[in-house]
Amino acid sequence: MINKAVLFMVILVISAFCLAQDSFEDYLSGQNQQQTDYINRQNADFANYHQQQDSLFIQYKDDIEKLWNEFRESTPKDWVSYNEDFSGRSEVSFESGEIKVDAVVESTSPQDQVKAREIIKKQIVSILQEKDSTDKPILAEQVKNPVSSGKVISEDQIEEIAEEIAANAETTEVTGADNQTRLKYTISMELIPDHIRKRAEKYKHIIENFCQEYQIDPRLALAIAHTESYFNPKAYNRHGNAYGMMQIVPKYAGINMNNILFHKNQKPTSEELFNPDINLHMGIAYLRWLADNKWDKVKNETNQTYCMICSYNGGPGTIYKAMTGKMNKIGQKNWDKMFADLSTMDSQKLYKKLRKDVPYEETRNYIEKVVAKMSNEYAMGRN
Repeated sequence: MINKAVLFMVILVISAFCLAQDSFEDYLSGQNQQQTDYINRQNADFANYHQQQDSLFIQYKDDIEKLWNEFRESTPKDWVSYNEDFSGRSEVSFESGEIKVDAVVESTSPQDQVKAREIIKKQIVSILQEKDSTDKPILAEQVKNPVSSGKVISEDQIEEIAEEIAANAETTEVTGADNQTRLKYTISMELIPDHIRKRAEKYKHIIENFCQEYQIDPRLALAIAHTESYFNPKAYNRHGNAYGMMQIVPKYAGINMNNILFHKNQKPTSEELFNPDINLHMGIAYLRWLADNKWDKVKNETNQTYCMICSYNGGPGTIYKAMTGKMNKIGQKNWDKMFADLSTMDSQKLYKKLRKDVPYEETRNYIEKVVAKMSNEYAMGRN
């Protein structure tokens, strides 16, 4: 009788445990489904956001092409801006040191001539007065006056000189995508020969402070900023979705550094990434992160730098591929050999190997440019 009672109790306990286990598994399943549903909603929202942005971009592009029969947009090395109705356009090349300002009007009437010159004047004033987070004009002391023997335009001269420059605009005809022929007014200006060094000097102290904090060679950070953007704080690559002087991609290095540096589990905004202080902080801290988390086993300092350079542009997989022939599923034996080779290989031999075997042409060219600029004093002043 006792044995039956004990057996009955054991059965009850086991049954209760099984029910509890089922309930817990049901709970976990429910939690997993909620997480999956949340991720799916986030992905759908993200895709919808980008679809909306693409639609806005297409409309923006169409409106511009109707007037100009072409669409020009900002790149890491070119700053392109339009006025509100797209009738005025300015282009600043931070690589070649050229500025071009255009205006389109409907006719050759005196009223439209005045209007065109006013558009050009406003565009000139806008780009020459545009400031970054240091509260100084981006092009301060870098633009030659085309009507005064190439003297540098000072801040207090901008309004007066802009009007004088606009009065000397050249005219050509342009037929827009809407098949309407309009008159285009154009002026050109040049940056001083040493414009790259001038901009680099402006941000050098910020770069050196962060390099000291994160133990990064300032020559490396300067060379990367030079290669990425020619020290253009307005740098933007729509195709790669990269922002600012060190071309931070929000969903990769951006969110990683935002989390580590500022304890924000979200992508940084474009406004934040166009801020040189934040952009340079993230870029230099990311170099430290690459050194500590991807290439800490590389004992040769120069070889580690080469790995960081390629990783900054194309990701660590570019090195994996060059050294092992694979980007993933490398295996422990080949993994250990890769790090042994990276630690012991002659640096010049490794450089040549990376220039030959890194899978992306862009990254192969990138390491060449960055290494060449590192050999210049402060990586500044040369194209």
